[in-house]
Amino acid sequence: MKNAVSERRRFIQSALVLGAGVALPASARAAAAPVLIGFDAELRDLTSTSDEAIRAGLDFALADINKAGGVLGGRPLELVVRDNRTVPARGVDNAIEFSTMKDMVGFFVGKFSPVALEQVPVANGNRILMFNPWSAADAIVDSGAQPNNVFRLSLKDSWAIRTMTRHLLARHCRRVGILVPNSAWGRSCAAAARTVLDSNRDAALVGVEWFAWGGAKSFMEQYVSLRRLGMEGLLMVCNERDGALFVKELAAIPAGERVPVANHWGVSGGDLPRLAGKALNELDFAVVQTYSFETPRNALARSLAERAMVLFKQDDPSRIPSVVGLAHAYDLLHLVARAINRAASTDVAAVRTALESLPPYEGVIRRYAPAFTATRHEALGPDEPFMARYTPDGRLIRITSAGG
Repeated sequence: MKNAVSERRRFIQSALVLGAGVALPASARAAAAPVLIGFDAELRDLTSTSDEAIRAGLDFALADINKAGGVLGGRPLELVVRDNRTVPARGVDNAIEFSTMKDMVGFFVGKFSPVALEQVPVANGNRILMFNPWSAADAIVDSGAQPNNVFRLSLKDSWAIRTMTRHLLARHCRRVGILVPNSAWGRSCAAAARTVLDSNRDAALVGVEWFAWGGAKSFMEQYVSLRRLGMEGLLMVCNERDGALFVKELAAIPAGERVPVANHWGVSGGDLPRLAGKALNELDFAVVQTYSFETPRNALARSLAERAMVLFKQDDPSRIPSVVGLAHAYDLLHLVARAINRAASTDVAAVRTALESLPPYEGVIRRYAPAFTATRHEALGPDEPFMARYTPDGRLIRITSAGG
């Protein structure tokens, strides 16, 4: 654990130094004339791996785009990094700062929906584009704002809950409970669970329980309450630290009292196997995902997997940390670069219109045909999510059979 934390601290220091590196002398900036892309994430969250993965996807895409000549006839793309420390108010300040920068087209956000939701009004009000490769709350994109400056290539909570529920039904769990954080993300998932389960004749939502996001001391009171209501399977919504505590507590109770757990993907935004230990493999525990390098669809995906394994010092693509963030960010930045070229400008309105009318693009995750439209700012769809399971050696692998 000590080595992992040390590596994490080195990443934070590197990211902050590189983020500050955009403050070049005026003469150098004029000569280079870069087009700026922001990245605001939870850099000082010591258990997170999602920001490292998103950053890696952005860096790989930047390298490829700039090697091919950049954008707008030779201008390089350049990344500006800011740290929100998981605090929504900091995220808002960073988004406002991005909106004041010359030639800043838009900014990428991190995994925390409560932060991203607060940044949405800034994107729409301050006329800057917001690119989402992770955070899943439906309202981040479905805000009702016109024009809508938010584009997502990621999961939605409503898709996640539907996939998680199907998994529990395949495990013969008809009476379902949900345990969610007392945050905007939790409210989004609770609303999705009510919608999904109220419309399903084969399942029933027995109850909703809440916990203090990032500060829970125990989950057993809420778990026992749901069990008393007849819960046979649990929809769990949490990130890696809360998830590790929950896993350890659940593994400590008698096996007959444990129910199958379908977890939202927040736990895969950190090293859950390390944090939870052997308790993780004592449970019927699955995690929703949108992408895996296990079966890459093309040469581009195989190349990205190889580069990521080298970067993260792994010998198997299923060990790449927070793989969805890496793949999402890589594809999304390539789409943004194509939109900048199609717009022939860094003007936000022009790039937004171009994003809504891109020609087909063969990406790592899928063929985008098109990625977005004027009425759909989601590049993925409800059929993308699937369930995955951690192996005893810490790999995250896709569950291929209905029964898991």
